[in-house]
Amino acid sequence: MITFTLNKKNKPLIIWVSSLLIMLFTLVLVGGATRVTDSGLSITEWEPVIGVLPPFTYDSWMIEFEKYKLIPEYTLINYQMSLSEFKVIYLWEWGHRFLARIVGLIALLPFLYFLISKSLTKSQILKSLLIITLIGIQGYIGWYMVQSGLTERVDVSQYRLATHLTMAFIIIYVSFMLLFDILELKGSQSSPFARLWSTAFVGLIFIQIFYGGIVSGLDGGLVYPTWPLMGNAFLPLDYWSIDLGFLNIFENRSTIQFNHRTLAYLILFLSLVNIYIFRKNKNLFKISNLLLIIILIQILFGVVSILFYMPWQTALLHQFFAIILFSISIFYRSIIFRSK
Repeated sequence: MITFTLNKKNKPLIIWVSSLLIMLFTLVLVGGATRVTDSGLSITEWEPVIGVLPPFTYDSWMIEFEKYKLIPEYTLINYQMSLSEFKVIYLWEWGHRFLARIVGLIALLPFLYFLISKSLTKSQILKSLLIITLIGIQGYIGWYMVQSGLTERVDVSQYRLATHLTMAFIIIYVSFMLLFDILELKGSQSSPFARLWSTAFVGLIFIQIFYGGIVSGLDGGLVYPTWPLMGNAFLPLDYWSIDLGFLNIFENRSTIQFNHRTLAYLILFLSLVNIYIFRKNKNLFKISNLLLIIILIQILFGVVSILFYMPWQTALLHQFFAIILFSISIFYRSIIFRSK
């Protein structure tokens, strides 16, 4: 049986962390929209304080536009872009950065209040400090990512983008751990095998999320707009380049798309095994079935995105269900580890 505590004492803490999680989900989705609209390089400077407000006057907009005209993305790709078109991509990136600032404040200010009022346990204080620290590091990683596309490249580094995305999910994970701590979440007793299995299952989902960042960073979903085959074969003919060697895994777009598909199939298969393993545990059986449904939906939007050449709507839905899948998998693993 799954149990948790909900009372007047911990209700403000639950509202705080739940609000933080909702904002983190929103931030990831806005970040995804920023990526699919190619807006991430529109702001060429990192101004944590001055950059809180967007340009308002024609002159201030022109100053930002002139800065953008100096980077390769403009000179090589968007050289015909108008000011009105620039405003669209600028506001996407500004919105992403603005939300990131709001997330930082939501994490920090309530924490200071609850710390002063002695509403947090030692474990909750440590988790809160970790979240705040990771959010600060994430801000730097975001700028580090943008820097990779300002000089020699017309896009950001796929390695830095995947790192930025992965860090977002790490912050989400720690935030859930804090929430479960506050709720005093407890699950039914589980075996060492169940703990090992659930850790491996969630770990594979986490790896898939990181690899999804690599796919996005190189626009790997655009290489083969076919399914279930890649072109006319299951394994694409250009899967492996001798020149790239091991780096094919991270730099060959055909390799990346095939590996991302294969990981999805593996996760789907393991979700079926998961249902079989926990068939006699009522709660875990229900959660395992829910995981299967979300995985199927996630694969569906991935396939549709590929077939229709990555429309932003399905691309964002694909990312949204990645967040949902990750969140449910965290809950699934937590109730296995938090046995009574």
